[in-house]
Amino acid sequence: MKKIIFLGLMFLSLTTFAQQTGKADLKNDEQAIRSISKNWLELTKKHDAAACAALFAEDGVSYGTNEEPSVGPAAIQKHITLEQGQNPKESIDWSTERVDVSASGDMAVEYGKYSATGLGPNGTDSDMGKYVTVYRKVNGIWKVSADIGTSTKPVATSKK
Repeated sequence: MKKIIFLGLMFLSLTTFAQQTGKADLKNDEQAIRSISKNWLELTKKHDAAACAALFAEDGVSYGTNEEPSVGPAAIQKHITLEQGQNPKESIDWSTERVDVSASGDMAVEYGKYSATGLGPNGTDSDMGKYVTVYRKVNGIWKVSADIGTSTKPVATSKK
């Protein structure tokens, strides 16, 4: 009987330990998201459309301005490649302002700001704005679920 009680207590202890160690490490998850974002920026600066698109989940969505969203890595890669071709002089930078990780550790939201120069056909346009990127863990790996940015640059008014 003592053996059964002992084994039961051991099982309970191991189960409790497994549950405690299985809890989300929110600080590490936040750092992981910040690291992915930093890597994504470097890949963008290198014009590596394939590597940027690979950061997205299979059903990940990239929302662009004045166009239909791109869904999935293949469509996102195609869109990035097109954008790079239309803006060969583009220089972009962004910074993370905040990362919120869900208590379960399987979803996260990154908030940040961006700036871009060298836009447009002549490479003389610029933009700045804010973005929100939603991440989720897919088989233990953080993947982009949705990404959207919006310009905060004031609209130019014509002088009459």
